[in-house]
Amino acid sequence: MRIERRIPCTPKDLWQALIQHTELAERGALLRLPLPGGLSPTAAAITAYESEKVLECAWGSDVLRWELHAHDGGTLLVFTHAECCAQWLACLDHIEARATGAAETEVNL
Repeated sequence: MRIERRIPCTPKDLWQALIQHTELAERGALLRLPLPGGLSPTAAAITAYESEKVLECAWGSDVLRWELHAHDGGTLLVFTHAECCAQWLACLDHIEARATGAAETEVNL
């Protein structure tokens, strides 16, 4: 699955929203992903990191990849994942809301 979204904020702002919940653990750097519908957040091991451009994570046996490209005063976000799943669309909605300041409530991770 490949999703492209144009988000009305800078790549820097979107990057900060994306990596907001990273941590260093025994097994390496982890990204905590907010999941919709009251599901518990899940951790993905960071496998590729290029600040404000590329973030790739191993989530179980799947690979999640975010690419950020400056585009028309905002950011083109390209998200790829092996399977199409509504929870990833909602996860992207949440990251976009944080980046653009549109989030009314913050998800506690």
